[in-house]
Amino acid sequence: MAVFQRTLWRLTSGVLGVTCLVLMATLGILLKNAFTKQSILPTSSPAPTTMEPQEGSGCCFCQEKWIGYQCNCYFISNEKKTWAESRDFCASQNSTLFQLKNMDELA
Repeated sequence: MAVFQRTLWRLTSGVLGVTCLVLMATLGILLKNAFTKQSILPTSSPAPTTMEPQEGSGCCFCQEKWIGYQCNCYFISNEKKTWAESRDFCASQNSTLFQLKNMDELA
């Protein structure tokens, strides 16, 4: 009887361990795909001038692919550029490059 219980516990722990590994791998794949699909890559041409209010933004009217927050519009990109290239891109979009001056701005 003791051998059977020990074997049953080993089998159960093995199945749970494999299940945990499969779930962690699935979560990793899903997170990778979610971040890849969310990346907004800027185009070389200016964004369309059609302005639509962003949900939850209150008083903002932001261009397509821009995010409205506290009456400001933000464009988030995962494209790697130098500071000067980023500043020039912002200027081409009639905007300025966001500079975080203190940690209070993150709240």
